[in-house]
Amino acid sequence: MSGKNRGFTLIELIIVIILVGIISLTAASRMSGRSSFDAFITRDQAIAIARQIQITAMQTDGTLNACQRLVITNVANEENSRFGRPAACSSNDDMFSDVLRGKQAEVTFMTSVTNIYFNLLGRPVDATSKRICTTSSGCKVTVRSRNGETASLCINSEGFIREGDCV
Repeated sequence: MSGKNRGFTLIELIIVIILVGIISLTAASRMSGRSSFDAFITRDQAIAIARQIQITAMQTDGTLNACQRLVITNVANEENSRFGRPAACSSNDDMFSDVLRGKQAEVTFMTSVTNIYFNLLGRPVDATSKRICTTSSGCKVTVRSRNGETASLCINSEGFIREGDCV
């Protein structure tokens, strides 16, 4: 063949089009499917909720109010899982931003502590004002999304709420 007749054959063009189609289908399914960031986004929202409840509790007269506590419930029906204010503290729960329900985030909360009050200094306490989260692991909450990703947040004994494992 001479130099003027170079180019792609029909078979080569069809193979390239098929490969581009496969790659675009894979990319589209990743974009429209569950994100690998679900657990991390939910963890960040949980940190904001915990800090909001903590700040509200610090602005009181020092008495522990049941509506100013962080409630973490995990139930078999994930839609009823809860992270935030107690359900009894609001007649219309959907109006408030200080609660994260499982039906919103499709997550599971894993922790051994289920009720956290905050004292005037913002330190986590139980209903009798006894300090909690004092172990080296603090109060660790792990968020597991349905796609298997996990992310953790930690509330230490001094009340510092942050992402990651407790040290």
